Amino acid sequence: MGRHMPESTFIVQLDDFHGFVVKERYPSSLTLNEKVLNLIFYEHQKEKKEELNYSEIEGMRIVSYRSALYPGWMVCSVLKQDEDFEQLRSNLTGSGRLILALITVDPESFSLEEILEKGSVLKDLSEEQKLAEVYITPSSALLLERMQAEGIEKAAKLSIWLRTQVQNDEIDLREAMAPLMESGIVKVELLGKTSETVFLVKDIFGYREPPVDSILKTKETIPSIAEKYGEFLADFFSPPPPNKGYNPTLPVDDPNSPILEDREKISRILAEKLQYRVLISLREQPLTIADISQKTALPESVVRKLLFSLEANKVAIRFEEENLWGLLTNPRIESFMPEYILPIIAKKLSEKEISSEAARRHLELLMQTWSEVK
Repeated sequence: MGRHMPESTFIVQLDDFHGFVVKERYPSSLTLNEKVLNLIFYEHQKEKKEELNYSEIEGMRIVSYRSALYPGWMVCSVLKQDEDFEQLRSNLTGSGRLILALITVDPESFSLEEILEKGSVLKDLSEEQKLAEVYITPSSALLLERMQAEGIEKAAKLSIWLRTQVQNDEIDLREAMAPLMESGIVKVELLGKTSETVFLVKDIFGYREPPVDSILKTKETIPSIAEKYGEFLADFFSPPPPNKGYNPTLPVDDPNSPILEDREKISRILAEKLQYRVLISLREQPLTIADISQKTALPESVVRKLLFSLEANKVAIRFEEENLWGLLTNPRIESFMPEYILPIIAKKLSEKEISSEAARRHLELLMQTWSEVK
């Protein structure tokens, strides 16, 4: 699936001792100087999130990609004079995302040339990955808890509350709220002329479900391991007493509930883009490393490392004799309608904390959000 490649691509890491280090370049004849690297990095320093930046430096049209997940790293591409940056934007973002993920997971087998020639990219976040971002962004998780209690709140008040909570006057409410807005958990609207209001319209629940599809498919297609697979799952979800299995239906305030300590771990697995690729390839049925490599377009050495990590987090298991890997648990984050906020809205309205316009708008937003869901 080769595609139109930029004139040249290079990967830079800012090292505390050595300054800028060009880790990889393609073609190898590409020469760069410290001044150019400094200018690119300075341009990008201004942005904190995942970002693609275009700049013209010393006659070169340079697009640089960086991500908060990989501080100090940048992937830069030099465009030909006739190339249109806007047309290439999504491909350059996707290849930057993949390049940084691969070089940090498995630098030994990393090949920049291979990635560029194949035109491999990592796509945008899926819906469940966007939900996962909430739990791995500390201020966002805090804001969600606050909105669960308040239901509806003025942005200015929320900003003061957040600054007090984290003891930091510099924190930017918009940045902290970005994962909540991008995943559709909250809506922010201007009510009246000046007051921005935040409405909670979705809540989320992170848990591990048994890999039902995988076990059913295994019984059909690989019956020789079905019994062993069932035993692995029983040991995790319903072991014999006195051991306690994983029960996501226990209330969060129950001391045996696995949810709170586990949801950040689940979120990290879902948000980590390469692990997520491997996870979704296994949702259907157990596979060999070669099969996973083919389905995910990731090198086998990378797949192996990711599987070991998933195994350590009780997500993947291996069937050693058969040389297969399967899911032990299937991490999920799902959204649901926060019906519990209806009495909160009614109480705030009766105590004149919110206007009837705000209450009406909140109900409209809830109806809009949930009438679209099949």
